[in-house]
Amino acid sequence: MSLGVALDEIDHKIIERLGIDARVSNREIGRELGLTEGTIRSRLKRLFDNRVIRVAAITNTSRLRNPILAYLWIEANSAGDIEDMAAALAKVPEIGFVATMLGRADVLAMTLVENGNELTDFLHQTIDKIPGVRRVRYSLGQNFIKHDFRWCALVD
Repeated sequence: MSLGVALDEIDHKIIERLGIDARVSNREIGRELGLTEGTIRSRLKRLFDNRVIRVAAITNTSRLRNPILAYLWIEANSAGDIEDMAAALAKVPEIGFVATMLGRADVLAMTLVENGNELTDFLHQTIDKIPGVRRVRYSLGQNFIKHDFRWCALVD
């Protein structure tokens, strides 16, 4: 695997097209870009092999019953606890995002909940029991104006 793969205009157009509909055929992309299906196939293979892109199913949270995105701003007991705490949080199935931070908190984690009681239970029964957690503050997403799901970090 090479790092820092150079992408040209065609690669960007292919990625943009897949961002609209990842189920589109190589033939259709080729037709739209004036290229052969084989060219699209080989470029996609390079993009996948170099981990530039991957295909994933994305949940449309607006179709869930009562989705509330909870941002958990977590402070560690000490700087030495941050990495282990973040690794433990990443293993929690209900958490979909974990990042170490500079600023407001040591770690930001995100999860979906359906109500305040579910969030309270989750915080006390799961998060508070993780070694190194000193304090958790949370924010609840209320109205999402924009979320471009195509821009996300690919975590190995």
